[in-house]
Amino acid sequence: MQKKELEKRLEDWLAVREAEGLKPTTLTNYRTFISIFLSWLGEDKALTPVSFADFFRQYRVDHAVASQQAVYVALKIFLSDIGEEKRMGSMGRPRGETPAKSVYTDEQLRVLFKRLRTNRTATGLRDHALISILRYTGIRAGEVCGLQLGDLDTQAETLAVTGGKTRYARRTIPLVEPCHKVLSAYLSRGRPKLLNGEACNHLFLGVGGQPMNRNSLALMLGRKDVGFKVGAHRFRHSYITQLAVIGINPALIGQLAGWSPRTLSAMLANYTHPSGEDLKEAQEKAFTHSLP
Repeated sequence: MQKKELEKRLEDWLAVREAEGLKPTTLTNYRTFISIFLSWLGEDKALTPVSFADFFRQYRVDHAVASQQAVYVALKIFLSDIGEEKRMGSMGRPRGETPAKSVYTDEQLRVLFKRLRTNRTATGLRDHALISILRYTGIRAGEVCGLQLGDLDTQAETLAVTGGKTRYARRTIPLVEPCHKVLSAYLSRGRPKLLNGEACNHLFLGVGGQPMNRNSLALMLGRKDVGFKVGAHRFRHSYITQLAVIGINPALIGQLAGWSPRTLSAMLANYTHPSGEDLKEAQEKAFTHSLP
């Protein structure tokens, strides 16, 4: 079963569930979780037990067990209701510990951005701008793909994230250099070539004028031959860790990251990865001038 057919059946299924009285937030969650899988499936793969397992094998690398389970349960309910549960194969619900997360080192970021600055093609300018947004705002992969031209305020130098699932996820983030410079280069010299006569309001485009999606973003990042794996979610971990290590107020970190105040402590614990040097510096800063 291909992506296009699954998308049609998903819309029909959601319409039936809505008629049955399912809450709007539940319908939105179903659509979000199932669309994560469909985006990964793309146009070149079909839903089979093998592709189903492959998705979770890759998804678990950068996502918590709770996130894996949410996608799995949504897919299981959907596929069961439409009579296609056999396409999941024998795979059970994901379990176990979440793989340890890592952040980019300063040297890795220097290597990556040095490579990005050398590619002045339309796609090169796009990649530089897009990765700069990931690096300096920490927004999610789905959020960067959903950005519209109107979300970028060049006068106020801010970026509005409007596609979040909650009111906390919908936020405005101030931009810092080099975001202004690389976005300007992309918008003036890169995006018009990628647009190719098409009408599209998405900020980041693929070849042929189509919006970038999570799948094309992952493919683009995966092709960066810099000696280490490049992934969108790792930028988010790196961004939040950097804010925490330099002592930014946790409430401000939560606002920038798009988290609910209720989950702030748990999210900070999950996304902050101080190095041994960071811990040593914290100890020295705390006790160097203290009384014996």
